[in-house]
Amino acid sequence: MDFEVTDDLRRRHGIPADWRFGFPHQVRWADADAFGHANHRAYLGWFEDARNLYLEWAGLPRLTAATPGPVLSEVTARYLAPLSYGDRIVVTARTLSLRRTSFRMEYAAWGQGCAAVGTALCVLMVNATGERVPIPDAVRARMIERDGAVEE
Repeated sequence: MDFEVTDDLRRRHGIPADWRFGFPHQVRWADADAFGHANHRAYLGWFEDARNLYLEWAGLPRLTAATPGPVLSEVTARYLAPLSYGDRIVVTARTLSLRRTSFRMEYAAWGQGCAAVGTALCVLMVNATGERVPIPDAVRARMIERDGAVEE
């Protein structure tokens, strides 16, 4: 699957050019609450999917207990417009900044414009041991090249 946000997706969903990584998604029935709106849990799930796909794209191995993966230290979400069952959306992700073993990501869900944004502070760890792991140079370089992530 190609995770490049195309010009067509940008036009249909109002996505600015500085969001380059993303994928189409359709809001599922299970994502909706009693009011018919996508529930806050759904957005956090979409952002998690975006984070994991992005990190695999950047060069981290698939998540297992024995491989380095993101452990969330902080998560935020801000809801701007409702999304509903059946809506065709795009979920985007990018890296904002990097430290030695941690990085800050930003996410967005796009319907007819931006419906929600979120951030996460991720620490790269081996889950089985709790060991913090430096971000590999190749992964760091991809984040900087693609997103303009800055070193903190």
